[in-house]
Amino acid sequence: MSEPLRPADPSRIAGFRLLRRLGAGGMGVVYLGRDEDGTLAAVKVIRGDSAHDPAFRARFTREADLAQRVTSRWVVPVLGADAQADEPWLATAFVPGPSLAEAVAAHGPLPPAAARSLGRLLADALADLHAAGLVHRDVKPGNVLLALDGPRLIDFGVARAEDDTALTASGMVVGSPGFLSPEQARGEPATPASDVFALGGVLAYSLTGRPPFGTGAPEALLYRTVHDEPGLEGIDDGSLALVSRCLSKDPADRPTARDVRHLLADDGTLDGASADDAPPDGAWASDAPGGGARPPAPDSVLHLPDAIARMIAARSAEGLAVPGIEPTEIDGSGSATATTGDEPRDATAPRPNRRRLLLAGGALLLAGAGAGAAALLTGRDDDGEEPAAARPVYTLGVHVTDSAEPISRVSERAALLAVAQHNAVRNRRYDLKVRVLRDRGDVAGAQDVAGRFTADRNVVAVLGPVTELPMRSAAKVYGQAGLTHVSSSTGQLDYFVTSPTASFQTGVAHVALGGWIALHALITGRLGHIGVVLDRSGGTTVQDQASLLVRQWRDTLGGRVVPRVVAEETGDAPDTVRGLLASGVTAFAYLGPLDATVAAARQLATAGFTGPRWMQHLLYGSEFPSLAGAAGEGWYVVDSAADPSALTTEAARDFTAAWRARYRASPEPYAAEAYDSVRMLLGEFARTVPAKRGARPARAELGERMAKATYQGMDRTYTFGDYHQFTSEGEGWMTSTYVHEAHNGRFRQLGSLADLQAAAGAEG
Repeated sequence: MSEPLRPADPSRIAGFRLLRRLGAGGMGVVYLGRDEDGTLAAVKVIRGDSAHDPAFRARFTREADLAQRVTSRWVVPVLGADAQADEPWLATAFVPGPSLAEAVAAHGPLPPAAARSLGRLLADALADLHAAGLVHRDVKPGNVLLALDGPRLIDFGVARAEDDTALTASGMVVGSPGFLSPEQARGEPATPASDVFALGGVLAYSLTGRPPFGTGAPEALLYRTVHDEPGLEGIDDGSLALVSRCLSKDPADRPTARDVRHLLADDGTLDGASADDAPPDGAWASDAPGGGARPPAPDSVLHLPDAIARMIAARSAEGLAVPGIEPTEIDGSGSATATTGDEPRDATAPRPNRRRLLLAGGALLLAGAGAGAAALLTGRDDDGEEPAAARPVYTLGVHVTDSAEPISRVSERAALLAVAQHNAVRNRRYDLKVRVLRDRGDVAGAQDVAGRFTADRNVVAVLGPVTELPMRSAAKVYGQAGLTHVSSSTGQLDYFVTSPTASFQTGVAHVALGGWIALHALITGRLGHIGVVLDRSGGTTVQDQASLLVRQWRDTLGGRVVPRVVAEETGDAPDTVRGLLASGVTAFAYLGPLDATVAAARQLATAGFTGPRWMQHLLYGSEFPSLAGAAGEGWYVVDSAADPSALTTEAARDFTAAWRARYRASPEPYAAEAYDSVRMLLGEFARTVPAKRGARPARAELGERMAKATYQGMDRTYTFGDYHQFTSEGEGWMTSTYVHEAHNGRFRQLGSLADLQAAAGAEG
């Protein structure tokens, strides 16, 4: 998946003529390039602050040196690098196929024989890597590319020599949660055994379509990796023993990469093999073209499912169908200049100075916000505003779910309000409209909606999806098309695996909110003997929260905990609640779905329990207060969602007034977060709109901007972390985490954790 070069892009990096953009992130851009011999390369160019950071340049130099020491056929080779250039760059051979993550997400698990053959070739790559004294440290499905002649292991961004500790801080977790080893999760140095653990995870993913430690927030994945057993259900008997050995908690119990290579025989047997029995190299496809592939033995050919084979062929055809290159001319100063307005700049040409760039960017920003600009002074109506017919119209998509009506309604209303405010600005350069599409809460429906939005070239950004499964399923569609979307109401990070550049989340990670229940109890002096019910019918979000709540209450804060689990569809909840009451608990947390929580509230009320009670955060904004009635009085929910009508900031007051004026009601739960998300999207989009009339904004540029953006919302500052999740610095999260109480048939906001802490301090 690629896009044309942009006017600001260089046309050449050293000996590589640049042809297309392959992707971009917070640190730079990856281009498709071609050298004088016609060899295609992926050229990674570092930009921004990192390019001027001596420590980063040292790491980049180390990366290039390490990568060039590896000669494995299944590791993408380095073709050149320059860490001392104004913009450091690294060129590797171009592999046009999809990643393993993309292939499995699109078409499901691999057949056992194909997965074992893939694992053997990756083990071969790791064996060569380890023989060179290196540790990759980030082996995962996204770093395995599937080519016509076999897989390629990529991304040496975190690779290090085994004895290299100078550039790694003690306790730093390096790698991708969910696939990195337990020792890495604990911040310990990685070894070759760590790569084997990750290889076991990749094998499990290939065979089941699921990461071995599930999905969710990074901290939850790290905890499971260290303490829980991997989920290996569905792995065939011929592969299970070896995958289990690779995923052993103790590095000493894992096989070496060389062992794995020998054990993964094509006939499916996992023992009794010796080095002499190892299958021949090159066993990917019997008719694999190019690449100097050695013909495989007939009984060791990997036959991928037809759908994945077609995907590789299509992606390869797309990647290799590079455009022709427009000629450049040399001006009088000897610098290369473009023959058209859209031709990218040459890296050797003088750049505009910083002041001119800032002035140009400021003018674009002002124009996007409706301020007067020279380009808007012509062709206006008598009142000084440009005629509507002369302005382009862009579309903001809103991706919602039928079964999540409250948050879907709020998201649509927030988008309509923000767009109406934009269109009310005089002298705006473009108009906006809203298009709403609904899924059914399932995979197919979510991907269908995403496909319809991405096919509409007028859609420049999307708010949503609004629930976890659609977010996880649709993200890869948005990511493949480079269409930026933001969810304000989800809190897991599954999407990042298949959409690392286009998908963003402004909601707080669900798992963290379980720990904040314990903090609320500590602040308000209610850290007593708590009974915690994990009702598994509430899903993985609730399970993650319960685990963190128990650990924080008991291990961090020193409180007493009695945890209990209610299995799905067992009807055991009443007996579980009864047992906790009999144990003498003084506080209670029921983490489960709405109906079960209402039933628990009634049971506690009947028993006369008056201690503090908490519910899981997704019930904020639900019908709990009205359904539970008097039994629900005093129940707490701790959530990052704010009631804007209870906030005191000027932005919150303005928003509340605007919402009431438009909808004749106070803002509903999650309205503030949805509105802030839209405003952030539209603000960054304004900076991508070309000044040239008729030129279209590039979709991928918005994602690049969002990854680095900072936006001041009505109660918090929005920035994004490594997984494009909402993040905040220091203790800022305490000011934007709120405690709500069920009272008189509705939720009322008691204040943020910071407010409650200040009040407790004043009373003390």
